[in-house]
Amino acid sequence: MITDMKNSKLFSPIQIGRTTLKNRVAMAPMSMDYEAADGSVPKKLADIFVRRAEGGTGYIVIDAVTVDSKYPYMGNTTSLDKDSLVPQFKQFAERVREAGSVLIPQIIHAGPESICGYRKIAPLGPSANVNANCHVSRPVTVKEIQKIVKQYGQAARRAEEAGCGGVSLHCAHAYMLPGSFLSPLRNKRMDEYGGGLDNRARFILEVIEEVRKNVSRDFPIFLRISGDERMIGGNSLEDMLYLAPKFEAAGVDMLEVSGGTQYEGLEHIIPCQNKSIGVNVYEASEIKKVVNIPVFVVGKINDIRYAADIVERGLVDGVSMGRPLLADPDLCKKAYENRFDDITPCASCGGSCITRSEASPQCRCHINPRVGREYDFPEVPAEKSKKVLVVGAGPGGMMAAVTAAERGHQVTVWEADKKIGGQLNLAVVAPGKQEMTKWMVHLNYRAKKAGVTFEFGKTGTVEAVREFAPDAVIVATGARPLIPPIKGTQDYPVRTAHDFLRGKIVIPRGRVCVLGGGAVACETAEVLLENARPNSFTRGFEASIGDVEVTMVEMLPQLLTNVCAPNRTPMVRKLKSKGVDINVNSKILEVTDHDVKVQRADGTEEWLRGFDYVLFGLGSRNYDPLSEELKTFIPEVYAIGDAVRARQASFAMWEGFEVAYKL
Repeated sequence: MITDMKNSKLFSPIQIGRTTLKNRVAMAPMSMDYEAADGSVPKKLADIFVRRAEGGTGYIVIDAVTVDSKYPYMGNTTSLDKDSLVPQFKQFAERVREAGSVLIPQIIHAGPESICGYRKIAPLGPSANVNANCHVSRPVTVKEIQKIVKQYGQAARRAEEAGCGGVSLHCAHAYMLPGSFLSPLRNKRMDEYGGGLDNRARFILEVIEEVRKNVSRDFPIFLRISGDERMIGGNSLEDMLYLAPKFEAAGVDMLEVSGGTQYEGLEHIIPCQNKSIGVNVYEASEIKKVVNIPVFVVGKINDIRYAADIVERGLVDGVSMGRPLLADPDLCKKAYENRFDDITPCASCGGSCITRSEASPQCRCHINPRVGREYDFPEVPAEKSKKVLVVGAGPGGMMAAVTAAERGHQVTVWEADKKIGGQLNLAVVAPGKQEMTKWMVHLNYRAKKAGVTFEFGKTGTVEAVREFAPDAVIVATGARPLIPPIKGTQDYPVRTAHDFLRGKIVIPRGRVCVLGGGAVACETAEVLLENARPNSFTRGFEASIGDVEVTMVEMLPQLLTNVCAPNRTPMVRKLKSKGVDINVNSKILEVTDHDVKVQRADGTEEWLRGFDYVLFGLGSRNYDPLSEELKTFIPEVYAIGDAVRARQASFAMWEGFEVAYKL
């Protein structure tokens, strides 16, 4: 058992080629959408990596540095495909080195995953494959393969000239060019690059050998692989146990073990809800047994103490952490000092770090509002301490209270409930979402540490605020369930998904219709199924004997629109496997206490009848009974989060942070 991180193997140096890493924690590659059109590394993108280097991370991997900008990856793509890009990359590498870490570019050819199809250029692949944009890749010729292999070698040479500590090659997830060549899910060729495992590995082995020829003998080459593609017809652990020594012999200095496949099993690559910690540790530990080079593991290593444990036990030599380092750039520094409660936790939520939207088009983090703005909000006291009142202790209110108190303000929080959390208390009810409690536990710790005063069971009224006489008020009163003016809602009792998730309604059996297809509705359906007790035995009173049958009605063409694939796919798969009757493209026209009338996509109308319960899960509407009147006598009044407009918790926390910081 590790009692002091200073003595842990995780924080001991490791030598890889000529590069000495000060510890065994890497920042895993992540697409950020801060990249530049000309292939350079913009300051905002560089700042993200440099900040993690300052926080003590052993080495930093920048995602998807292409060898050929003709075939861009996702939108703008960082590049090392020409010598003119070396000077700016050198400046970037120097910033990382001066911050105490090492820069490792992940060298790639996007292959089938290139967005070049939008430019009327067919993506390149081992075979004809359909990518996420519904573009079909063109089978690359042997002559083109030879050219691409040379491009890899030249890109690696440029990385060394730029002062990088090594290069990483991507060969995982049946993805991009090397990974798709290696995987039988993508490679259907019948020449020397197809067929058996050795032939499918030929391309990446040639790339490794070419890279080794173009860099110094001791310049490190890292290789990311899938320990198991976790898909019928894909590469298995046995395949990788066979190949790993071949990769080592070809010149690889370290293996990083991931898992899964990009399209069929994205939830294995970016494990979010319902995935256990350390999803790839077993495969990595088995691969470590057959090679003589270090093996790192990536994939939901979201607790630094767990990371230290698997390294201490010798299962792996180090870990790659992605989203946890977005949540807290100082994770390594705090862990080394044994300040675990001070670490801002990643909840593996699958939020804005990986889910892009028009409102949040670039990488951000629910719990860390500084991502993408690393140096815009220095941790310094406010010019003047103010008496601040926060009304509501949900995610936004808690973030606001913590931020204001840490800046030196005198902060009081009024919460009508008896506990913190707001609607997050409903979100964590569903199986697999308990990890989001980490956010509130952490904010509660920081609030108490900063001296925030809480008053529970206290409803914010205009009269109470006037009597309290604060200098500033932050209204974080959240939202209420939305009940649209559907025919029948005035004539029959309306039951909401919120009431069910709060435990106000117990549904042990029967037929249930859930109206809506968003996160709340789907989680309600999931909890209904989890709570069913069809095999229980009772005597003398009516209880939970029977099955629960669930029907869902959604106006949109699919469930969970705008929810990230690693969360959406398993949830939809689960609901279907449990027999939920899913009605999409169905507009709700009328309800009774037992029936629902819908209009289908073709305009036909139909009654769905015979339900024991009808639950409204159609979203929420903002609730702000205070702001406008408070502005008449309080100098500073700000509404945040769902009090403004019902959205994800991230917006509440970001707005709470920004408003409180500017007080």
